[in-house]
Amino acid sequence: MDNHLELAIKDAITADDLKRVDQETQHPLLAQELDLDSLENPPRATTHTYRLYSKGLVSEELIKDDTMLVVGLGLSLCDSHDYTKQEINKALRNQKLAAHPEAAELAAIIHGLKWALELGIERIQFFCDDSNILAYVTRKAAPNESIVAKLLEHVSLLQTRFTSCQALATVSRDDIVSVIKLAKDAIASQTRWCEGDTEYESCPVCYAYVSPNDKFEVQGCFHRICVTCMRKPFSSEQILRGNTAICPYPDCENDLVPEDCRAFADADAITLMIQRKKEKAIPVKDRVYCPNPSCSFLMSDLDLIRHISKNPRHSEEARKCMECGLSFCKKCHVPWHYKKTCDEFKKSESYLKSDAAILESFVKTQGWKKCSQCQSIVQHGGGCQQMTCRYWTFVIY
Repeated sequence: MDNHLELAIKDAITADDLKRVDQETQHPLLAQELDLDSLENPPRATTHTYRLYSKGLVSEELIKDDTMLVVGLGLSLCDSHDYTKQEINKALRNQKLAAHPEAAELAAIIHGLKWALELGIERIQFFCDDSNILAYVTRKAAPNESIVAKLLEHVSLLQTRFTSCQALATVSRDDIVSVIKLAKDAIASQTRWCEGDTEYESCPVCYAYVSPNDKFEVQGCFHRICVTCMRKPFSSEQILRGNTAICPYPDCENDLVPEDCRAFADADAITLMIQRKKEKAIPVKDRVYCPNPSCSFLMSDLDLIRHISKNPRHSEEARKCMECGLSFCKKCHVPWHYKKTCDEFKKSESYLKSDAAILESFVKTQGWKKCSQCQSIVQHGGGCQQMTCRYWTFVIY
């Protein structure tokens, strides 16, 4: 076998340098079953069935001025009720493994199974979120890469050392969020270097050298971005375009949680971004804004409290603002016109003097149009007679 391949496999299956990350997450009942505080004393065997969640990630990282592939492993051992007993992670800087993402996944499983054996566990279920890996370990498919096949042999050998060892598919991404973060942390630990007494990391967006304390870790994708680059999704230009905030890491489409970004983003920008996010969560046809100028609360028509009226014909368009309590007409966008239909009210002096009528008249004199879906006012910018509402991409002729 290729010497480089042998070294890669050796690196993948050596468990002596597993790093303990969070001892405080141990469940007390599990601590009674196994001696988790010290592996120097041989643990006593148990017939309890444990669950192993693992993740092996490969990432292309900028380390100072060099780009290289690095591997991070994350492992979580739980009881049968999914109480987390302990979590560990490990960094692997091995280009042979890094060139094969499937090899990294198998390396994580190998480390996890060896760890379970060292703890004296006899019965275990390990979970795979990758369908190919699950097919390999259940012998429903065979890998093409030699390094993957060799690592798979080690998985099979480790499985025989348990009284019971079952491979299962993860039910949802929530099952492995914690191990993904552990693997990402292991990757991040390899991207830092020191110059004198100062520690640095490269920002993957702007490539600047920054202190690890000046980086922000995005929820969900766990990308670590410098604070300067994190401010960009909250810029006025982005908000005016109606965009929601997404992670600025190249090709990442993970939504940012605006509330988590208050430390570096303008409060008004975050408030507006939250509003934009809420708008996009409500279907266009169901969006309703309160006509009260001091409220303008956005609501879903499906959730609105309908105004009670003795005449069903009058109450068909009646709504009640969930924020300020104003009863209003959804169609006319004015306070509710009691005892009048919409057509009758639009001929009345009250409507002709209303802000809604004044605005409608102004829109007509300017040659503007209203989007029939969201009621946004669209101005003709030149060219052909076709206009598009930029928020909802509704074409108006």
